[in-house]
Amino acid sequence: EVEYDTKFKLFLTSKLANPHFSPELCAQLTVINFTVTIGGLEQQLLARTLLHERAELEEQRQKLVEDVNANQKILKQLE
Repeated sequence: EVEYDTKFKLFLTSKLANPHFSPELCAQLTVINFTVTIGGLEQQLLARTLLHERAELEEQRQKLVEDVNANQKILKQLE
């Protein structure tokens, strides 16, 4: 076990235009993409609003996103 300050924050940046993070990693982090489109900003705002007002819907949405990603991986392997 490692001791740490609860006020500790770690910021990582990337020069990659579109870095890929697994859904599991995204669930544990806050990923901010500063090159998003208006549609992307709307999706982020919707996710934050749902998380605040109807957490169960956001959890269901996140599960669906993970399922879609898993199914896309399976489909790619089958091709």
